[in-house]
Amino acid sequence: MIHSYLFIDLIIIIVAAFFGAVAVRLLRLPTILGYLGVGILVGPHGLGLVREVESVETLAEFGVILLLFAVGVELSLSDLRKIGSRTIAASVLQIGAMMAVGFGMGRLLGWSGSQTVVLGFILALSSTMVVLKTLSDRGEFQMVHGRILAGFMLMQDLVFVPMIAVLPALSGESGLDLAGLGVGLGQAIAVLGLIVVLGGRVVPWLLERVANIGSRETFVLAVVTIAFAAAAATNAVGLSAALGAFAAGLVISESDWIGHQALQQIMPLRDIFAALFFASLGAATDPAFVLDNLPTVVLLAAVAIVVKGLITIGAVKAAGYLPNTALRTGFGNTQIGEFGFILAATAAAAGAAGADFLPLVAAATVITMAATPGFFAVGAKVSQVLAGRDRRLRPYLSGASDAERASERAPRYHDHVLLAGYGRVGSLVAQTLAERVIPFIAIDEDPEAVRRAVAAGHHALLGDASNDSVLHAAGIARARVLIIAAPDPVATVVVAQHAARLRPGMPTIVRVGWAEEAERLRDAGVHDLVWPEMEAGLEIVSRALRHYGIDPAETQAGHREARARLAPQDSGAEPPQDGKEGA
Repeated sequence: MIHSYLFIDLIIIIVAAFFGAVAVRLLRLPTILGYLGVGILVGPHGLGLVREVESVETLAEFGVILLLFAVGVELSLSDLRKIGSRTIAASVLQIGAMMAVGFGMGRLLGWSGSQTVVLGFILALSSTMVVLKTLSDRGEFQMVHGRILAGFMLMQDLVFVPMIAVLPALSGESGLDLAGLGVGLGQAIAVLGLIVVLGGRVVPWLLERVANIGSRETFVLAVVTIAFAAAAATNAVGLSAALGAFAAGLVISESDWIGHQALQQIMPLRDIFAALFFASLGAATDPAFVLDNLPTVVLLAAVAIVVKGLITIGAVKAAGYLPNTALRTGFGNTQIGEFGFILAATAAAAGAAGADFLPLVAAATVITMAATPGFFAVGAKVSQVLAGRDRRLRPYLSGASDAERASERAPRYHDHVLLAGYGRVGSLVAQTLAERVIPFIAIDEDPEAVRRAVAAGHHALLGDASNDSVLHAAGIARARVLIIAAPDPVATVVVAQHAARLRPGMPTIVRVGWAEEAERLRDAGVHDLVWPEMEAGLEIVSRALRHYGIDPAETQAGHREARARLAPQDSGAEPPQDGKEGA
């Protein structure tokens, strides 16, 4: 019979973590907040159910190693090429500026040099988990600010590596030592380089042969062995164990199918130990201490929200994006991330920060994470209000002046197509129009999209298609057709409404995502709607029925019935014939 307090503590924490996770998910809040909350509740400063917090924290360190290993597997250096130089430049500017802000803030608070450096690291990073989850919930992944935020999160995840690498160099008695920082960073680069070079040759070869054995248990053990062996290697030379695990994950990520399989197998184990880690942080937090230092906690949260948001807005605008895009990006980048816990805990354990540092950071992080979904909603609302109600700000926010300057150099098309949105769908439309020598002008608020359009030989304007000045600059009075291919449902409806007001009765073809959006567009007078998911489903049915010898005419009749049932009021162009529905 097991009598160990550690065993009982683990059971209490795991059960409490389950109920905490369920509670915060019902409230649509990040899971980490539930783990921290129940940790405080069952810890020695709460109900006192957990007695051996230090032993639990030791086991929870495995969660940090597995968490960083999974982050390394999920990342890929090839992803840097996808996010664009503008986003990279803006993210580097934001990270550097917030590191400086954190250092200055720590000095004002009278903290040690090493602790101020760690504070700068923590404030510079945001929550990848919270930001990406919020973007997904709001359907904003494919919007311009959503792609920028995803790029910011990728860059911050990569920058986390040198940050955690130099923490041991900050633990000396002299505090902040620039020479020690350089040596620590050099050691990290050398060890990581060795792991990447040797691991890049050995690890994929080893895992491929282990996978060929056909035993899931053997593959899981091999993956865990690699993660902890790399962690032990970096720990042995005085660096963070989590750093080695991250490097091992990065090595595996370069082999696509092995990386995906490794991540799939390690995720349940990672989630359990991560829950232990965050719950143990909560158990070690004294609510009374946080309340006694509430002004400092509020100051940390305010800097992360207000200062980081403003710096992000400025950095994104300086990179060439439209102000309304910069505004929504800034409102989304207003939190301290989960890596802040790891940095604070590692720094405290290494002596680079005081024991009181971690609970202060934890409390501020909880506040900013919980507020993130609300700030996304506020950012969208503020952008709409400023662009729609204040006519003095609207041209600036929507890029109308840029569009008007570009229109002075543009050919004065007649009977052309206005293409609002040059993303995946819009670029395909543009290519087809160009092949048929049909003149068109594309409008997009993403500078990278406009650059691609111009490079392809098309005429494009940088601006918001819901702005009257932008539509006038694109020649809405002379155009024959308006095609709206933007991924943002709200912007789609607004563009349709403004186009109908400026040019009543203008033929308008709109891409829609769901029934509610279609209803709003019909209310705006648009009935020529294309539902990509429905058309894709009908095309799949057509191709499947061909293998059963079904008459194409009968298939088309079924498609017409399906369109009438799913989109009963659409009365635009005739549906495609011969089973060739567009997807």
